[in-house]
Amino acid sequence: MENASKALIIAGAILISILIVGLGVIIYNNVSGIAQSGTLSEHEISAHNSPIEQQFGDHVSGTNVKSLLSKVNSNNRTAMTNDEKIGNLIYVQLDGSVITNKDSGTVDTSGIKTGRTYTVDYSDTEAFSDTDSYGDAYWANGYIKSIKITTNEK
Repeated sequence: MENASKALIIAGAILISILIVGLGVIIYNNVSGIAQSGTLSEHEISAHNSPIEQQFGDHVSGTNVKSLLSKVNSNNRTAMTNDEKIGNLIYVQLDGSVITNKDSGTVDTSGIKTGRTYTVDYSDTEAFSDTDSYGDAYWANGYIKSIKITTNEK
């Protein structure tokens, strides 16, 4: 009888140990999932920025600039719809003037002429000051924040 009671005590201790280890694994998975969800992977950042960065250059045609601004408008509409203005909205500056409406997120493309060429690059100006940014050209999450377009001489 003594051996049976000792066996039951040992079995109970093993069960409790398994439950404690299982609970520890569940807590660890939940905590690491929360920590990972707060940051974007390099792949996600690259996938977001790549279609826009492909249009950057020194002699970009007006047609390609309008295509770029169409992508920016699409991005900004999504950001405004999802109420994710901070961290996702892209501001655009044309020849020193901001052409992004900060309330609606839309970019005015009327100043872009198809027969001209433009220099398109990241903006390094302070025209787009915000507290949630890393430098002036990127948001803290790594997404592009601002683009500078300059009309080239003929």
